[in-house]
Amino acid sequence: MSVPECPVCRVDMEEGHVLEQDKNAQLSRIRWTEGRPEKGFLGGHRVKGRRQLDTITYRCPRCGWLLWFAPDASS
Repeated sequence: MSVPECPVCRVDMEEGHVLEQDKNAQLSRIRWTEGRPEKGFLGGHRVKGRRQLDTITYRCPRCGWLLWFAPDASS
C-alpha cells in the first residue's frame, strides 16, 4: 500500500497503528470486525464467525488527521 496524502493538507501521511489497553493492562492492536456490534455472553461482543482484519493507520504530520485502512489479507 502506498502512503496516502492528507485530504486536508495535501502532504504525505506517516504510517502508524493504534493500540488499546484491556482491563488486564494488555495492549493490542485494534481490529476491524464486520457487521453491527452485538452483545455477547458476559457483556463482551460477539465476533465468532465474523471477518476480522488488522488495521493500518496513517497520520498527517501537519494537522493530525487520521486515516484508517483494513486491507484484506488475501489482497
